Amino acid sequence: MNGVTAMRLRRSRKTRMLVAVAALGGALAGCSGDSDSSSPPPDEVTTTVAAPATGSVFTDTRFAFNFRYPKGWEQVEVESEPDLTAGGRPTARVAVGFDNDNGVLLSRFELSDVVTAEELPDQVSELDGIFSQFAGRPMSGTVTEVGGIPAVSYEEFALPGDPNQRSSRVVVLFDGDVEYQLNCQSTPEGLDQLNEGCDQMLATLRKK
Repeated sequence: MNGVTAMRLRRSRKTRMLVAVAALGGALAGCSGDSDSSSPPPDEVTTTVAAPATGSVFTDTRFAFNFRYPKGWEQVEVESEPDLTAGGRPTARVAVGFDNDNGVLLSRFELSDVVTAEELPDQVSELDGIFSQFAGRPMSGTVTEVGGIPAVSYEEFALPGDPNQRSSRVVVLFDGDVEYQLNCQSTPEGLDQLNEGCDQMLATLRKK
């Protein structure tokens, strides 16, 4: 990765992280149990495929992976995107959850260059600094692999100043020149249920 590209990635990364830790309230506003309100328009590429009693399968042509999520959770297209600087605007955002404040926000970003597994440790220090700012305490990411995709995971941290006392647990996946962010976000009351669903999603996530 050349110097110019690295600088561009650093400039845009903080705006991408802002998307990763964005509150889910607006994203999951349609999760009311009404199938009409939660279904994406006919021309959207997102589809939810029914699965056995253990849950449903997330399939979306814009994401390079599938995973299973709990029965009763809903998949919702996030149509409103923040007006961010170049490199910070997601090309796709989908929420999967069980109410307005508890769920997983998935975001897809196109990068200006490929990030390989070998380069991943070099990205961690920058990510640590950004997440430490969000959490208000030192954060240290763990380099790992999720479903065959190189990733950096961050333990649960509270969202400072959030009136609903929500917390986030974020996994950032790097698939070549595409970055995916999975933000598992919950209220104190929904923490156990959300963590169980998030664990299921990560354990069943597989690259297509």
